[in-house]
Amino acid sequence: MPKNNDEISNLRDLATDRDQARKNLQRDTAETRRRLKPANLMAEARSKSTQRVRKAGASAISGIRSNPGITATVAATATLIAMRKPIARLIANRKLSEPESIEE
Repeated sequence: MPKNNDEISNLRDLATDRDQARKNLQRDTAETRRRLKPANLMAEARSKSTQRVRKAGASAISGIRSNPGITATVAATATLIAMRKPIARLIANRKLSEPESIEE
């Protein structure tokens, strides 16, 4: 008889395991469906990108604070590069508008 009881117990354990596996699969499937909705994907992407931007900004600020001389040089160079055409026009117009020297 003990052999028969062991088989019944094993079958009950298998049935319990099967039911638990089915519940886990249903829960995981529902969670996956919820997570893969376009609105949820967009919200997750927005959240992750916001975190990355904040992290990059904090890293940039700490770099600026630790190297103020280099930062000022880079900023001045970038400004000159961005403003090179207006500066060149200003210099060209100034040369044209200067009065010619009078020779005596």
